Amino acid sequence: MFFRRSHIISRPFLIRLHYIKASQSSTTHTNLSLLFQKLSNSNSLKHCHQIHALLVVSGAISDVYFTNNLLNLYSNCPNIAHARFLFDESLQRNVVTWTSMITGYVRRGDFESALWVFKTMIREARERPNQFTYSVSIRACTGARSFQLGLQIHTLILRSGLENDGFAGSALVDMYCKMGRLGNALRVFDGLVFKDLVSWNLMMAGFAEIGDVEEVMRMFDEMRWRGLEPNGFTMSSLLKCCRSTREIERIHGFVVKNVLVELDKVLGGALVDAYGKCGDVESGRRLLDGMVEKDAFAWSSMISNYVKCGSGEKAVILFKEICGLGVQSDEHVLSGVLKACVEMGEIDLGTQIHSQIVKFGYGRNCLASSILLDLYSDFGRIVDAEKLFRRILNRDRVSWNSMIAAYALFEDYVVECLKLFCEFQRNERMKPDGMTFLAVLRTCSSGLDLCKGLQIHAQIIKSSYSSEIYVSNAVIDMYAKCGSINDALRAFETMVCRDEASWSSIIGSYTHVGEKFKALKLWKQMFESGVCPSSFSFPLFLSACSSLASIDSGKQCHSLIIKSAYASEVYTGTAIVDLYAKCGSMDDSIKSFLEICVPNTATFNALILGLAEHGNVREAIKRFYEMEKMGIKPDKITFIALLSGCRHAGLLDESLIFLDIMQLKYAIEPGTEHYACLVDAFGRTGRLDEAYDMVLRTQAASSSASIWKALLGACLNYKNLTVGAASAKKLMELEPHDHAPYVLLSNLYSSTGRWQKASELRDWMAKSGVLKDPGSSQLINRNSEAA
Repeated sequence: MFFRRSHIISRPFLIRLHYIKASQSSTTHTNLSLLFQKLSNSNSLKHCHQIHALLVVSGAISDVYFTNNLLNLYSNCPNIAHARFLFDESLQRNVVTWTSMITGYVRRGDFESALWVFKTMIREARERPNQFTYSVSIRACTGARSFQLGLQIHTLILRSGLENDGFAGSALVDMYCKMGRLGNALRVFDGLVFKDLVSWNLMMAGFAEIGDVEEVMRMFDEMRWRGLEPNGFTMSSLLKCCRSTREIERIHGFVVKNVLVELDKVLGGALVDAYGKCGDVESGRRLLDGMVEKDAFAWSSMISNYVKCGSGEKAVILFKEICGLGVQSDEHVLSGVLKACVEMGEIDLGTQIHSQIVKFGYGRNCLASSILLDLYSDFGRIVDAEKLFRRILNRDRVSWNSMIAAYALFEDYVVECLKLFCEFQRNERMKPDGMTFLAVLRTCSSGLDLCKGLQIHAQIIKSSYSSEIYVSNAVIDMYAKCGSINDALRAFETMVCRDEASWSSIIGSYTHVGEKFKALKLWKQMFESGVCPSSFSFPLFLSACSSLASIDSGKQCHSLIIKSAYASEVYTGTAIVDLYAKCGSMDDSIKSFLEICVPNTATFNALILGLAEHGNVREAIKRFYEMEKMGIKPDKITFIALLSGCRHAGLLDESLIFLDIMQLKYAIEPGTEHYACLVDAFGRTGRLDEAYDMVLRTQAASSSASIWKALLGACLNYKNLTVGAASAKKLMELEPHDHAPYVLLSNLYSSTGRWQKASELRDWMAKSGVLKDPGSSQLINRNSEAA
């Protein structure tokens, strides 16, 4: 058959189409108009190509009326590039042509391209925009969050005398409401000569968005007084104001009582969404199950509710139910399931969803693709993310930001991140925003590229994003990590508004570069300025106190934390445990540890390390087994703390047991620090031959100069010339210009009575230019002047 059954085109019409194709003489204006009318809801590219060919053969393609109809048909197809090609090739364009092209982009969510076409129309077209052109262009401004351009279009509307037109006026109301400019929206709304239900709904939705319940209810009552009956969209605005399940049930009852026809479509999904936002996900699910007709919004709302409450598994199960019913999922449903995959870490399932997105024709769209970019980047599949990004036809700002942020997560992709940022800057239709700069600044931080960071900062200032607090905080962090603390301080001091994160950024910056006293001073300034510390800034202060062993300042901070009710939080509590442990107050450390509701790995590490350093190794081991019983997985730092404690206590057998637990039970590969502890433990018990064999057969240990130095030092203590000479040889191979192995071996020769060997080695060092660094000392007087 010529057409697919899904497009529901009648058999008589098919006969007419074949008749038109067979006889060019019969290709009349009326027949073609009927043909376009029948295909108005079709999204089949095949149909479009056939009609296009028919118009070319018949010569009707030169008629702008038919060109516009064909342009609308192409705009319904998943790939709008065909519509754009027809638009570019059209010899004649009128206001409908331009409006159709803008509308096509808006339908696809490509607002930047829509605005580009509108700007081109203003510059080049002889036809002036009408109320429909302005209406759809304002919608594009709303979608692109382009407030300044929206104001300019509003000015053009005023000059055209269309400010009271229902189409343009409603679009302006919608834009101002969604931009948070309700005063502007209300002025446009009051100026409308005829206020239809659409304009009332838009105005109510604006007030509902900011939670102004009283104004929404006032407008609702006035609208009904004027004789307008609410529909599903009206009730959706009321639902947004609901703060409890009881309020939702009242509105639900009103809907049932008044038998609103939109219940199964518009309002059903809104009710499901409202129940989810109030935390009553199960009531939303019962409502969904009871709906006779479910649309994509209802399905996607339920999936979104599951994702928001952390039930990604249920979201996936519901998606499988949708597939089982034979319902074709739209982009929003698929995007919701992808979010569940991101939350659950299900990369395989996410890949399967990706294949369905491609199958249903959404593979080049921005919404689902942006979530897929996040999914692939979370799992380090940057190559897949790159391929996906390059396949997106009309990339929006979110897509660009997602790909730049993906590169920024990995130090190996610093160059690619900066290249993509430069490519984004060359884009004429859109420019970087605050989130773009945030990702690029993170790249400069990880790559320690201060020069590029300075350039990015200059662009931020030029683009006025420096007024955004979160961007300025990222600038401070970038300068600190690149080692330019003075630039970080200047950026902080030029901020007009500072929040708690701003203070934490500069305090953390000074802590990062070792300026602990300055960090403490800034923290006190923050407190004096009236900014309340949080569970993020308290640990920064405690870290500085720990490094300075300033227990008095730490205790003062601890008292503030208790008053602020942050002591039981794991992040703050861990910092308190670490403070007391490093200051030698283990009783307070243990007491603080017990006050934490849900300790994590870092909490146990702080306590175990403190106990081990203060010689209470048995208690440290006890805490380790307690950690295992609680199901908390240890990490590399945990075993460094245990091995360090065991070596100081001479517990070699326990050290070997923990090495086995680390490798066999938790699959953690020991690093240099772990082997250094083991070598020291072997050395303290005089088992140097075993230590040498272990180092020799382990790649991580045998390639480390510090471990061979530790073993050589142990050989000097026990006067073991055999192992010592072999260790010195290995060390000389790794660091031939370092004087340490030669000096240690010379001392070993001397301690074992090999005076001749020691003398020969010293002479060889002098001839080869391998000299021991001369000793030095420094005295500091009361005025802190070096002498």
